[in-house]
Amino acid sequence: MPSTIQYDSQHVDASLEVQEQRPTIERSWTGRLLALKATSHSARRYRSIALNGCTSILAKTGTLLIAIVVSPMAYHYLGVEKFGLWMTMTSFVLFTTFADLGIGNGLTMRIAEANGKDDKIYASKQVSCAFYLLFAIALLLVLVTAICTRSINWGKFYGLSSSLIGKEAGLCTAILMLCTAANMPLGVAPRVQLGYQRGFIPDLWSGLSNVFVLIGSVLVIKLKGSLLLLVLIFGGMPVITTLCNFILEFGFIDPGLKPHIAEFDIKGGLALAGVGFLFLVQQCFGLIYYASDNVVIAQSLGALSVAKYAVVQRLFSLGLITQYLVTPLWPAIGEAQAKEDFAWAARATRRSLFGGTLFSIGIASFLLLTSRFIIQLWFKTDPGPIDFLRVGFALWVVIAGYVATMNALLNQPKLMRMHLAFFGSASLASLILKIIFAKHGVLAGVVWSTVIAFGLIYIVPTARMAFRSFPKN
Repeated sequence: MPSTIQYDSQHVDASLEVQEQRPTIERSWTGRLLALKATSHSARRYRSIALNGCTSILAKTGTLLIAIVVSPMAYHYLGVEKFGLWMTMTSFVLFTTFADLGIGNGLTMRIAEANGKDDKIYASKQVSCAFYLLFAIALLLVLVTAICTRSINWGKFYGLSSSLIGKEAGLCTAILMLCTAANMPLGVAPRVQLGYQRGFIPDLWSGLSNVFVLIGSVLVIKLKGSLLLLVLIFGGMPVITTLCNFILEFGFIDPGLKPHIAEFDIKGGLALAGVGFLFLVQQCFGLIYYASDNVVIAQSLGALSVAKYAVVQRLFSLGLITQYLVTPLWPAIGEAQAKEDFAWAARATRRSLFGGTLFSIGIASFLLLTSRFIIQLWFKTDPGPIDFLRVGFALWVVIAGYVATMNALLNQPKLMRMHLAFFGSASLASLILKIIFAKHGVLAGVVWSTVIAFGLIYIVPTARMAFRSFPKN
């Protein structure tokens, strides 16, 4: 009897001990499961970033190939003034991209959030709201284009010497603006794909568009076609490929997200427009920072100076490859925050910031050291030894890579307003400096304006923001 009682007592003690340990064991397995899930999400994000980054580089390589092949051909075929007009005109039309009110970027942010929460219904409503808002804006842009084409003296606006070229410039500008309008509602497809970290799809379409643009442009120049035909190819081909992507995305890949007028509601549209407004402001500042150079030079120094500046600008634009690598990071960071995976976001921030900056420095140094040889080979003109203009553009490449990385990291709901304050201040300061330098005939000062303004106002505060933004899990 005693032995039996002792055995039972031991059995009870052992049973109690197992029950006490079970929560710990369960917690241990739960922790392991969560760790496995986190590892899986991390690996998937890095895979998507790598894939989208590679396809983005391939697509943009086509754009760079167009610049390498077409720019010198157009320079010699069109002549200095018409080539300067072409560069200025394309820079000016970039300003019309603000007309989408930032809704495209706002849609990407919303889709990234929906992806993090696995909410297809919310995503579908956001797509419908964005599409019909952009459709209405596109119609308005068409109306504005029709009015401006007749009322603006384009020859004077672009600083041209010939009234005949001025009339051609007005028609070409109208075509580019109409193509921009057509791309607005169709552009929801690539925005959705970017938000779902499927950016390789629009990249492939963009690459196909670049192939046709390259072939068409070479044919036009070889057959001695007009500037108008070049503009039709450069503006029209992206519209065709974007339309094909739209049909593929909403007709076959994800028909559940196809825009429906029944899913559009005023409240959802206003909410999306509110997010888009922040991107609208950022786009306007971005155009001041990136695309205002040729417009400022044309107004103060004329189209001939634009051509001289554009030759160097084209060369160093090859160094903007960094922004193509970091763009896929933006939706990945947004999705990680929606899942509250802040540790991954912090790691991705450190790696992308240091890696992107070092890469930009390397490619800028290479372009600076080889710039004379490349320009001689490319444009058949000798720019002379390394000068102040090319040094400024080398630093501009590093700044542009840093800004692109910060846009990917800090364009998140809780960080965007503060980031916008620094970005806007630096952009406005750079514009003021550009105007001052151009008025005094200092061509190199235009690019140095960006370097000075962003170096003093933007770099340090945004770096502090990036490293302090994501709390530890």
